[in-house]
Amino acid sequence: MTLRRFVALDLETVPDEDLVSAVDGEPARPYPEKLRRLLDERRSRSGGRTDFLPIPYHRPVVACTVEAEEQDGVVRVVGATTWTDRAGDEAAFLRRTWQRIAGRTVVSFHGRGFDMPVLEMRSLKLGVAAPRWFQGSRAEGTEDHLDLIELLSNGRASPAAPLDLYAKLVGLPGKGEVAGPDVHALYAAGALDRIAAYCMTDVVQTWLLFLRYRLVEGTLTRSGHDASVASVRRDLPAIARRSLPPAEASHLDRWMDRSAPFFGDPAPARQAR
Repeated sequence: MTLRRFVALDLETVPDEDLVSAVDGEPARPYPEKLRRLLDERRSRSGGRTDFLPIPYHRPVVACTVEAEEQDGVVRVVGATTWTDRAGDEAAFLRRTWQRIAGRTVVSFHGRGFDMPVLEMRSLKLGVAAPRWFQGSRAEGTEDHLDLIELLSNGRASPAAPLDLYAKLVGLPGKGEVAGPDVHALYAAGALDRIAAYCMTDVVQTWLLFLRYRLVEGTLTRSGHDASVASVRRDLPAIARRSLPPAEASHLDRWMDRSAPFFGDPAPARQAR
């Protein structure tokens, strides 16, 4: 049977300092004031509903992936990566990401609306070519990118919910103590390890939701689904210990323990009093 390869992907971003300053147009104004003015303007334009910035403003500071291979009806986890903007050059990160995606099916949550456009805009800024993505995988309707927010909302025919809600629906822990709005403050505090740990658990939950969706749609049998989920529980912690920084691997271990009911792990034995 043909081997099919997947990469689940998630980004965490902060505002691009250079672009914020260029749009503000006042070199002497402190950056925090420039950003505050920009966010206030966005909030005012939306009638107070949101200060979320357009895609070109977003600069990746953390990216996490989980890689898997499907053969004989089982999808096994084979790799995991984390990148931070303090660990390497952004252009090199973009080139590696486009290479990693090539020949694989991307699995994301809101990736069509956010993660992939961010990678495209950063490649535009830095002049990084991605011909295989733009000439093939980017095309709408292809199965080279499966966006769970579209799958779970029937192509947005029904209102989409956040990842946290879908995760909790199936018995996963959800977001925990860190969420998207916390990223900028954590980055300013230098807490990249916390951002990366949060990002990785989002990727894992996206992947597990994808496996559950495939069970429901019938492209994985019950036995294939259960074996695929078991691969996450069994294989991913060992992969993380080999390929991720120790703090992130430890956080993932703790998250796996919190997810024990989802994986069907036996409850820990109670100690006799």
